[in-house]
Amino acid sequence: MGIISAFLEFLEKLGGKTLEVAEVPVRKIPERGVSIKERLEYLKQMREQIEEEKAKEEEKLIEETIEWREKVIEKTPLSERIAEGFLKYFRGPVESLSKSIKGLEIDLYRANITMSKEKYVALMLAVGIIVSLMSLAFAIIIYLPWDLAILLAFLGFILGFFYMRIYPKLVWRRRVEEVERALPYVLRHMASLLSAGVGIAEAMVSVAKADYGVISEEFQMIVQDMHKGASFEDALSRFEERMASDNVVKVTKQILRAIKFGGNLADILYKMADEFAFEYRIKLMDYVQKINGLSFVYMFMSVVMPTLLIVAILAGSLLAKRLVITISGLVVLMLFAFPMLSVIMIIMIKRAEPR
Repeated sequence: MGIISAFLEFLEKLGGKTLEVAEVPVRKIPERGVSIKERLEYLKQMREQIEEEKAKEEEKLIEETIEWREKVIEKTPLSERIAEGFLKYFRGPVESLSKSIKGLEIDLYRANITMSKEKYVALMLAVGIIVSLMSLAFAIIIYLPWDLAILLAFLGFILGFFYMRIYPKLVWRRRVEEVERALPYVLRHMASLLSAGVGIAEAMVSVAKADYGVISEEFQMIVQDMHKGASFEDALSRFEERMASDNVVKVTKQILRAIKFGGNLADILYKMADEFAFEYRIKLMDYVQKINGLSFVYMFMSVVMPTLLIVAILAGSLLAKRLVITISGLVVLMLFAFPMLSVIMIIMIKRAEPR
């Protein structure tokens, strides 16, 4: 009975396979009882069907290609695509220029920018050219003379290029500020886990998985370094090198000292957290006092000075019976000079903010 049932099952599968093959349409021209005109008609229909299938396959291939390109574009940032495109056509000058720029690798490493040095130099040049073209277009719109327009375009290139040069340092400083601001919370987090009997490595993994912003990213990098074979001391040293912060150095030294010579690390972390929080409160009180004076200066420069200037220009023009300043010069003052002063004041206020 077992042999018969197996044979019947084989026949059933064979019949199903036959039905699947039979369902596939087969193009075949009738050979008998059909006139030449009908055969030509069949050939025409077959050719149209083949062309329609080819068109559908091409459309499907194009759609898949577009979807793939969209996924690649979404994953690749615009800045990196611009750098790659610029580096593709100007690799020689970019590589020569990148050799003369010192310290860029360290700045990129501290800012956690994974772009290579050559690619970032290409991005610096591309941004400079874009800013230069925008400055030239603006100069043409406000009808500046060609010599001033070219000068403005050159200044735009210099501004864009050097801004991109200091951009990694700005990113690094912002990351350090965020790390130092989150340190008290992270230290309390680690201290509570250590008090509960969790190891220091597991506590760092917990911080890396938590949502503490930049410091969680840095702790994730520490964990990855240890997974790659680096010792705990080397991983902390790299973290200390990336941050180059006094508070971070203090924390890492205390952790390594407690692990090497013994001691209650949880109590040490609690004390450092309280100390950092107290220092931050003192700095915040000083910042509030400074901001009162800076806000008065900012209001004077952004509101009072432009008004006084317009009144002075009108009065001088009435006395001289002509404009004492050209329209283009007035536009440059109003659209560049005073906004630039306001931006400088905002930067000063921002830089005075306590870490």
